[in-house]
Amino acid sequence: MALNLLEHVAFAYQPIWGAKRQLIGVRLRVRAVHPESVSAAQLLHLISEELSADSPFVVVSFAETGFLREALSVNPHEHVWLELPDYGDQIPPGLVEAVAYAHRMGHRLVQDAPLARAKPLPPIGQGVHRYLLHLWPEQAAQALHVAQQMRAGRPADSPILREQLYRDIGQRELAIHCLDDRSAWGLCGWPVDDVLRQHQRYGVPVDKLTLVRVQQALMRDASMETVEDLIHRDAVLTFRTLRLVNSPVFGASREVTTVRQALMLLGQRRLRDWMLELMPGASGDRELLPVRLGLVLRARLMEHLMEAGLQRDLRTEIYVTGLFSALDRLTNEPLNAALKRIPISEAMGDALLREAGPYHIYLDIARRMEHFEELQRLPALCEAAAFPLDHVNRSLIRTIAGWRNTL
Repeated sequence: MALNLLEHVAFAYQPIWGAKRQLIGVRLRVRAVHPESVSAAQLLHLISEELSADSPFVVVSFAETGFLREALSVNPHEHVWLELPDYGDQIPPGLVEAVAYAHRMGHRLVQDAPLARAKPLPPIGQGVHRYLLHLWPEQAAQALHVAQQMRAGRPADSPILREQLYRDIGQRELAIHCLDDRSAWGLCGWPVDDVLRQHQRYGVPVDKLTLVRVQQALMRDASMETVEDLIHRDAVLTFRTLRLVNSPVFGASREVTTVRQALMLLGQRRLRDWMLELMPGASGDRELLPVRLGLVLRARLMEHLMEAGLQRDLRTEIYVTGLFSALDRLTNEPLNAALKRIPISEAMGDALLREAGPYHIYLDIARRMEHFEELQRLPALCEAAAFPLDHVNRSLIRTIAGWRNTL
Protein backbone atom coordinates (compact mmCIF):
# COMPACT_ATOMS: atom_id res chain seq x y z
CA MET A 1 0.00 0.00 0.00
CA ALA A 2 1.47 3.33 -1.05
CA LEU A 3 2.07 5.82 1.75
CA ASN A 4 0.70 8.77 -0.22
CA LEU A 5 -2.46 7.33 -1.74
CA LEU A 6 -3.49 10.71 -3.22
CA GLU A 7 -0.83 10.06 -5.87
CA HIS A 8 -2.85 7.09 -7.08
CA VAL A 9 -6.39 8.47 -7.45
CA ALA A 10 -8.01 11.15 -9.59
CA PHE A 11 -10.80 13.44 -8.36
CA ALA A 12 -13.58 15.35 -10.07
CA TYR A 13 -16.37 17.19 -8.31
CA GLN A 14 -19.88 18.54 -8.68
CA PRO A 15 -21.26 21.23 -6.32
CA ILE A 16 -24.51 20.50 -4.47
CA TRP A 17 -26.73 23.57 -4.03
CA GLY A 18 -29.37 23.80 -1.30
CA ALA A 19 -32.63 25.65 -0.80
CA LYS A 20 -30.83 28.92 0.00
CA ARG A 21 -28.78 28.51 -3.22
CA GLN A 22 -25.68 28.03 -1.10
CA LEU A 23 -23.11 25.26 -1.39
CA ILE A 24 -24.26 22.54 1.03
CA GLY A 25 -22.25 19.63 -0.28
CA VAL A 26 -19.96 18.28 -2.98
CA ARG A 27 -20.28 15.13 -5.04
CA LEU A 28 -16.72 13.78 -5.29
CA ARG A 29 -15.94 11.31 -8.06
CA VAL A 30 -12.97 9.05 -7.31
CA ARG A 31 -11.14 6.90 -9.85
CA ALA A 32 -8.15 4.73 -9.00
CA VAL A 33 -5.17 5.37 -11.26
CA HIS A 34 -3.15 2.59 -9.61
CA PRO A 35 -5.72 0.35 -7.86
CA GLU A 36 -3.11 -1.77 -6.13
CA SER A 37 -1.93 1.30 -4.23
CA VAL A 38 -5.35 2.52 -3.08
CA SER A 39 -7.29 1.81 0.10
CA ALA A 40 -10.86 3.08 0.19
CA ALA A 41 -10.81 2.99 4.00
CA GLN A 42 -7.71 5.19 4.20
CA LEU A 43 -9.04 7.57 1.57
CA LEU A 44 -12.32 8.10 3.43
CA HIS A 45 -10.39 8.67 6.64
CA LEU A 46 -8.16 11.23 4.92
CA ILE A 47 -11.16 13.13 3.51
CA SER A 48 -13.03 13.03 6.80
CA GLU A 49 -10.07 14.38 8.76
CA GLU A 50 -10.05 17.52 6.61
CA LEU A 51 -13.78 18.21 7.02
CA SER A 52 -15.40 19.98 9.95
CA ALA A 53 -18.95 20.62 11.09
CA ASP A 54 -18.87 23.88 9.09
CA SER A 55 -17.69 22.24 5.86
CA PRO A 56 -20.04 21.10 3.10
CA PHE A 57 -20.76 17.37 3.29
CA VAL A 58 -19.11 15.12 0.71
CA VAL A 59 -20.81 12.39 -1.31
CA VAL A 60 -18.02 10.02 -2.40
CA SER A 61 -18.72 8.34 -5.73
CA PHE A 62 -16.24 5.52 -6.44
CA ALA A 63 -15.77 4.63 -10.10
CA GLU A 64 -14.74 1.06 -9.16
CA THR A 65 -17.19 -1.30 -7.46
CA GLY A 66 -14.40 -2.98 -5.49
CA PHE A 67 -13.55 0.21 -3.64
CA LEU A 68 -17.23 0.89 -2.98
CA ARG A 69 -17.53 -2.55 -1.39
CA GLU A 70 -14.54 -1.82 0.83
CA ALA A 71 -15.98 1.58 1.79
CA LEU A 72 -19.30 -0.05 2.76
CA SER A 73 -17.51 -2.46 5.08
CA VAL A 74 -15.56 0.04 7.20
CA ASN A 75 -16.74 2.37 9.95
CA PRO A 76 -18.69 5.39 8.69
CA HIS A 77 -17.32 8.92 8.85
CA GLU A 78 -19.26 12.00 9.85
CA HIS A 79 -19.95 14.44 6.98
CA VAL A 80 -19.18 11.71 4.40
CA TRP A 81 -21.85 9.95 2.34
CA LEU A 82 -21.29 7.02 -0.04
CA GLU A 83 -22.92 6.96 -3.45
CA LEU A 84 -24.41 3.71 -4.76
CA PRO A 85 -24.36 3.62 -8.58
CA ASP A 86 -27.42 2.95 -10.67
CA TYR A 87 -26.92 -0.72 -11.53
CA GLY A 88 -30.46 -1.13 -12.84
CA ASP A 89 -31.42 -4.80 -12.83
CA GLN A 90 -27.77 -5.94 -12.97
CA ILE A 91 -26.87 -5.61 -9.29
CA PRO A 92 -23.44 -7.16 -8.64
CA PRO A 93 -23.55 -10.32 -6.48
CA GLY A 94 -23.29 -9.61 -2.78
CA LEU A 95 -23.87 -5.87 -3.06
CA VAL A 96 -27.31 -6.01 -1.47
CA GLU A 97 -25.82 -7.73 1.57
CA ALA A 98 -22.95 -5.20 1.65
CA VAL A 99 -25.44 -2.32 1.64
CA ALA A 100 -27.49 -3.92 4.43
CA TYR A 101 -24.31 -4.31 6.49
CA ALA A 102 -23.40 -0.66 5.83
CA HIS A 103 -26.85 0.36 7.08
CA ARG A 104 -26.34 -1.55 10.31
CA MET A 105 -23.00 0.21 10.79
CA GLY A 106 -24.63 3.61 10.39
CA HIS A 107 -23.39 4.67 6.93
CA ARG A 108 -25.06 7.52 5.07
CA LEU A 109 -25.89 6.28 1.59
CA VAL A 110 -27.11 7.99 -1.57
CA GLN A 111 -28.61 5.80 -4.30
CA ASP A 112 -28.22 7.10 -7.87
CA ALA A 113 -31.36 6.19 -9.84
CA PRO A 114 -33.85 7.51 -12.37
CA LEU A 115 -36.95 8.94 -10.75
CA ALA A 116 -39.08 6.35 -12.53
CA ARG A 117 -37.41 3.53 -10.56
CA ALA A 118 -37.32 5.24 -7.18
CA LYS A 119 -39.11 3.26 -4.49
CA PRO A 120 -39.66 3.95 -0.77
CA LEU A 121 -36.46 3.19 1.12
CA PRO A 122 -37.24 1.14 4.24
CA PRO A 123 -35.13 1.92 7.31
CA ILE A 124 -32.48 -0.77 7.92
CA GLY A 125 -30.26 -0.42 10.96
CA GLN A 126 -28.80 2.94 11.96
CA GLY A 127 -27.85 4.24 8.51
CA VAL A 128 -29.50 6.92 6.41
CA HIS A 129 -30.49 6.19 2.81
CA ARG A 130 -31.51 8.81 0.26
CA TYR A 131 -31.75 9.08 -3.49
CA LEU A 132 -29.76 10.95 -6.11
CA LEU A 133 -32.40 11.17 -8.83
CA HIS A 134 -32.42 12.14 -12.48
CA LEU A 135 -35.51 12.79 -14.55
CA TRP A 136 -36.52 11.41 -17.91
CA PRO A 137 -37.74 14.06 -20.39
CA GLU A 138 -41.42 13.23 -19.88
CA GLN A 139 -41.02 13.54 -16.09
CA ALA A 140 -39.26 16.90 -16.46
CA ALA A 141 -42.11 18.12 -18.67
CA GLN A 142 -44.69 16.89 -16.16
CA ALA A 143 -42.88 18.58 -13.25
CA LEU A 144 -42.68 21.86 -15.18
CA HIS A 145 -46.39 21.68 -15.93
CA VAL A 146 -47.13 21.11 -12.24
CA ALA A 147 -44.88 24.06 -11.32
CA GLN A 148 -46.87 26.31 -13.66
CA GLN A 149 -50.13 25.07 -12.16
CA MET A 150 -48.87 25.81 -8.66
CA ARG A 151 -47.74 29.32 -9.67
CA ALA A 152 -51.29 29.91 -10.89
CA GLY A 153 -52.68 28.84 -7.53
CA ARG A 154 -53.97 25.49 -8.72
CA PRO A 155 -52.83 22.53 -6.60
CA ALA A 156 -51.31 19.63 -8.53
CA ASP A 157 -49.37 16.44 -7.80
CA SER A 158 -45.70 16.66 -8.71
CA PRO A 159 -43.54 13.65 -9.62
CA ILE A 160 -40.65 15.24 -7.70
CA LEU A 161 -39.98 13.34 -4.47
CA ARG A 162 -39.28 15.44 -1.41
CA GLU A 163 -35.98 15.63 0.49
CA GLN A 164 -33.88 13.91 -2.18
CA LEU A 165 -30.91 15.00 -4.28
CA TYR A 166 -31.40 15.67 -7.99
CA ARG A 167 -28.89 15.92 -10.80
CA ASP A 168 -28.88 17.10 -14.43
CA ILE A 169 -31.63 19.65 -13.84
CA GLY A 170 -31.16 21.84 -16.90
CA GLN A 171 -33.99 24.35 -16.49
CA ARG A 172 -34.29 27.24 -14.07
CA GLU A 173 -38.00 26.73 -13.36
CA LEU A 174 -37.46 23.04 -12.71
CA ALA A 175 -34.68 23.82 -10.24
CA ILE A 176 -36.99 26.26 -8.42
CA HIS A 177 -39.76 23.66 -8.34
CA CYS A 178 -37.44 21.01 -6.88
CA LEU A 179 -35.95 23.23 -4.17
CA ASP A 180 -38.84 25.53 -3.27
CA ASP A 181 -42.03 23.62 -4.04
CA ARG A 182 -40.85 20.10 -3.26
CA SER A 183 -38.19 20.75 -0.58
CA ALA A 184 -35.46 18.83 -2.39
CA TRP A 185 -32.39 18.18 -0.29
CA GLY A 186 -30.20 19.72 -2.98
CA LEU A 187 -29.26 19.89 -6.67
CA CYS A 188 -26.02 18.44 -8.04
CA GLY A 189 -24.91 21.04 -10.53
CA TRP A 190 -26.95 24.05 -11.60
CA PRO A 191 -28.84 25.07 -14.80
CA VAL A 192 -26.28 27.78 -15.56
CA ASP A 193 -27.10 28.10 -19.25
CA ASP A 194 -30.81 28.56 -18.64
CA VAL A 195 -30.29 31.01 -15.77
CA LEU A 196 -27.91 33.15 -17.82
CA ARG A 197 -30.24 33.12 -20.83
CA GLN A 198 -32.42 35.70 -19.08
CA HIS A 199 -29.47 38.09 -18.94
CA GLN A 200 -28.25 37.78 -22.52
CA ARG A 201 -29.21 41.32 -23.45
CA TYR A 202 -27.71 43.42 -20.65
CA GLY A 203 -25.47 40.97 -18.82
CA VAL A 204 -25.62 39.87 -15.19
CA PRO A 205 -26.13 42.69 -12.67
CA VAL A 206 -24.16 43.15 -9.48
CA ASP A 207 -25.43 40.96 -6.64
CA LYS A 208 -27.61 42.95 -4.24
CA LEU A 209 -26.84 40.77 -1.23
CA THR A 210 -23.11 41.27 -1.74
CA LEU A 211 -23.62 45.04 -1.84
CA VAL A 212 -25.54 44.86 1.43
CA ARG A 213 -22.79 42.78 3.06
CA VAL A 214 -20.11 45.20 1.88
CA GLN A 215 -22.12 48.15 3.26
CA GLN A 216 -22.54 46.35 6.58
CA ALA A 217 -18.81 45.64 6.72
CA LEU A 218 -18.00 49.28 6.04
CA MET A 219 -20.42 50.47 8.76
CA ARG A 220 -18.72 48.32 11.40
CA ASP A 221 -15.26 49.43 10.23
CA ALA A 222 -14.29 45.94 9.07
CA SER A 223 -10.75 45.41 7.83
CA MET A 224 -9.84 46.12 4.24
CA GLU A 225 -9.17 42.41 3.79
CA THR A 226 -12.76 41.59 4.83
CA VAL A 227 -14.22 44.13 2.40
CA GLU A 228 -11.97 42.88 -0.39
CA ASP A 229 -12.98 39.27 0.24
CA LEU A 230 -16.66 40.21 0.11
CA ILE A 231 -16.24 42.03 -3.21
CA HIS A 232 -14.38 39.00 -4.53
CA ARG A 233 -17.49 36.89 -3.92
CA ASP A 234 -19.05 38.47 -7.01
CA ALA A 235 -17.13 38.48 -10.30
CA VAL A 236 -19.35 41.26 -11.66
CA LEU A 237 -18.76 43.56 -8.67
CA THR A 238 -15.02 42.84 -8.82
CA PHE A 239 -15.01 43.75 -12.51
CA ARG A 240 -17.12 46.89 -12.00
CA THR A 241 -14.85 48.07 -9.15
CA LEU A 242 -11.72 47.76 -11.29
CA ARG A 243 -13.47 49.35 -14.24
CA LEU A 244 -14.55 52.33 -12.11
CA VAL A 245 -11.13 53.21 -10.76
CA ASN A 246 -9.49 52.79 -14.18
CA SER A 247 -12.05 54.89 -16.07
CA PRO A 248 -11.02 58.31 -17.49
CA VAL A 249 -13.75 59.91 -15.36
CA PHE A 250 -12.06 58.72 -12.18
CA GLY A 251 -8.74 60.17 -13.27
CA ALA A 252 -6.37 57.79 -11.51
CA SER A 253 -2.72 58.63 -12.15
CA ARG A 254 -1.77 54.96 -12.65
CA GLU A 255 -3.37 51.66 -13.52
CA VAL A 256 -5.19 49.98 -10.63
CA THR A 257 -4.91 46.21 -10.97
CA THR A 258 -6.40 44.91 -7.71
CA VAL A 259 -9.49 45.51 -5.62
CA ARG A 260 -7.26 46.27 -2.64
CA GLN A 261 -5.61 49.12 -4.52
CA ALA A 262 -9.06 50.31 -5.58
CA LEU A 263 -10.26 50.36 -1.97
CA MET A 264 -7.25 52.43 -0.88
CA LEU A 265 -7.84 54.87 -3.72
CA LEU A 266 -11.60 55.19 -3.18
CA GLY A 267 -11.62 55.47 0.58
CA GLN A 268 -14.45 54.26 2.79
CA ARG A 269 -16.88 57.14 2.26
CA ARG A 270 -16.53 57.24 -1.52
CA LEU A 271 -16.85 53.45 -1.72
CA ARG A 272 -20.01 53.50 0.39
CA ASP A 273 -21.55 56.22 -1.80
CA TRP A 274 -20.71 54.27 -4.96
CA MET A 275 -22.23 51.09 -3.53
CA LEU A 276 -25.44 53.02 -2.85
CA GLU A 277 -25.47 54.19 -6.47
CA LEU A 278 -25.18 50.57 -7.63
CA MET A 279 -28.04 49.35 -5.46
CA PRO A 280 -31.02 50.26 -7.74
CA GLY A 281 -29.55 48.26 -10.62
CA ALA A 282 -28.40 45.31 -8.50
CA SER A 283 -30.12 41.94 -8.65
CA GLY A 284 -31.61 39.91 -5.83
CA ASP A 285 -32.18 36.93 -8.14
CA ARG A 286 -31.32 33.90 -6.00
CA GLU A 287 -30.90 31.69 -9.04
CA LEU A 288 -27.77 33.65 -9.97
CA LEU A 289 -26.10 32.87 -6.67
CA PRO A 290 -24.85 29.36 -7.61
CA VAL A 291 -23.49 30.86 -10.85
CA ARG A 292 -21.49 33.43 -8.89
CA LEU A 293 -20.40 31.01 -6.16
CA GLY A 294 -19.42 28.36 -8.70
CA LEU A 295 -16.80 30.79 -10.01
CA VAL A 296 -15.65 31.51 -6.45
CA LEU A 297 -15.22 27.76 -5.93
CA ARG A 298 -13.12 27.51 -9.12
CA ALA A 299 -11.05 30.54 -8.07
CA ARG A 300 -10.38 29.13 -4.61
CA LEU A 301 -9.31 25.80 -6.06
CA MET A 302 -6.84 27.62 -8.31
CA GLU A 303 -5.58 29.52 -5.28
CA HIS A 304 -4.90 26.22 -3.48
CA LEU A 305 -3.32 24.74 -6.59
CA MET A 306 -0.87 27.61 -6.85
CA GLU A 307 0.11 27.38 -3.18
CA ALA A 308 1.43 30.94 -3.18
CA GLY A 309 1.85 31.02 0.58
CA LEU A 310 2.31 34.50 1.97
CA GLN A 311 2.52 36.15 -1.46
CA ARG A 312 -0.87 37.85 -1.26
CA ASP A 313 -0.61 39.67 -4.60
CA LEU A 314 0.16 36.42 -6.38
CA ARG A 315 -2.72 34.60 -4.65
CA THR A 316 -5.09 37.43 -5.52
CA GLU A 317 -4.04 37.40 -9.16
CA ILE A 318 -4.58 33.67 -9.62
CA TYR A 319 -7.89 33.91 -7.74
CA VAL A 320 -9.18 36.71 -9.96
CA THR A 321 -8.07 34.75 -13.03
CA GLY A 322 -10.48 32.00 -11.96
CA LEU A 323 -13.16 34.52 -11.04
CA PHE A 324 -12.97 36.16 -14.49
CA SER A 325 -12.81 32.87 -16.42
CA ALA A 326 -16.50 33.16 -17.36
CA LEU A 327 -16.64 36.96 -17.50
CA ASP A 328 -17.79 36.88 -21.11
CA ARG A 329 -20.92 34.97 -20.11
CA LEU A 330 -21.66 37.39 -17.26
CA THR A 331 -21.13 40.60 -19.25
CA ASN A 332 -22.51 39.21 -22.53
CA GLU A 333 -19.58 40.46 -24.56
CA PRO A 334 -16.44 38.77 -25.91
CA LEU A 335 -13.90 38.15 -23.17
CA ASN A 336 -11.17 40.12 -24.90
CA ALA A 337 -13.53 43.12 -25.16
CA ALA A 338 -14.46 42.93 -21.48
CA LEU A 339 -10.84 42.62 -20.36
CA LYS A 340 -9.81 45.65 -22.40
CA ARG A 341 -11.80 47.75 -19.93
CA ILE A 342 -9.50 46.88 -17.03
CA PRO A 343 -5.74 46.43 -16.67
CA ILE A 344 -4.67 42.81 -16.19
CA SER A 345 -1.26 41.22 -16.02
CA GLU A 346 0.28 39.45 -18.99
CA ALA A 347 -0.04 36.11 -17.17
CA MET A 348 -3.78 36.65 -16.61
CA GLY A 349 -4.30 37.67 -20.23
CA ASP A 350 -2.39 34.64 -21.49
CA ALA A 351 -4.47 32.26 -19.37
CA LEU A 352 -7.85 33.83 -20.08
CA LEU A 353 -7.45 34.74 -23.75
CA ARG A 354 -4.73 32.53 -25.21
CA GLU A 355 -4.77 29.35 -23.09
CA ALA A 356 -1.08 29.85 -22.45
CA GLY A 357 1.33 31.17 -19.86
CA PRO A 358 2.06 30.19 -16.27
CA TYR A 359 -1.54 30.49 -15.01
CA HIS A 360 -3.12 28.42 -17.75
CA ILE A 361 -2.39 25.04 -16.16
CA TYR A 362 -4.15 26.06 -12.93
CA LEU A 363 -7.24 27.20 -14.83
CA ASP A 364 -7.18 24.13 -17.08
CA ILE A 365 -6.98 21.70 -14.16
CA ALA A 366 -9.66 23.54 -12.17
CA ARG A 367 -12.05 23.48 -15.14
CA ARG A 368 -11.45 19.81 -15.88
CA MET A 369 -12.07 18.82 -12.27
CA GLU A 370 -15.61 20.19 -12.62
CA HIS A 371 -16.50 17.47 -15.14
CA PHE A 372 -16.75 13.76 -14.35
CA GLU A 373 -16.07 12.88 -18.00
CA GLU A 374 -12.64 14.54 -17.76
CA LEU A 375 -11.55 12.24 -14.95
CA GLN A 376 -9.70 9.74 -17.12
CA ARG A 377 -7.70 12.48 -18.87
CA LEU A 378 -6.73 14.37 -15.72
CA PRO A 379 -3.75 12.20 -14.62
CA ALA A 380 -2.11 12.46 -18.05
CA LEU A 381 -2.64 16.23 -18.08
CA CYS A 382 -1.03 16.60 -14.66
CA GLU A 383 1.89 14.36 -15.65
CA ALA A 384 2.50 16.29 -18.87
CA ALA A 385 2.55 19.55 -16.91
CA ALA A 386 4.76 18.06 -14.18
CA PHE A 387 1.97 18.76 -11.71
CA PRO A 388 1.83 16.25 -8.82
CA LEU A 389 -1.53 14.47 -8.74
CA ASP A 390 -1.48 14.29 -4.95
CA HIS A 391 -1.20 18.09 -4.76
CA VAL A 392 -4.14 18.51 -7.13
CA ASN A 393 -6.31 16.15 -5.08
CA ARG A 394 -5.29 17.67 -1.76
CA SER A 395 -6.04 21.15 -3.11
CA LEU A 396 -9.60 20.10 -3.93
CA ILE A 397 -10.16 18.53 -0.51
CA ARG A 398 -8.87 21.65 1.23
CA THR A 399 -11.00 23.90 -0.97
CA ILE A 400 -14.10 21.95 0.01
CA ALA A 401 -13.17 21.69 3.67
CA GLY A 402 -12.44 25.42 3.95
CA TRP A 403 -15.63 26.60 2.26
CA ARG A 404 -17.92 28.78 4.38
CA ASN A 405 -21.23 30.24 3.22
CA THR A 406 -21.22 33.96 4.03
CA LEU A 407 -23.89 35.30 1.67
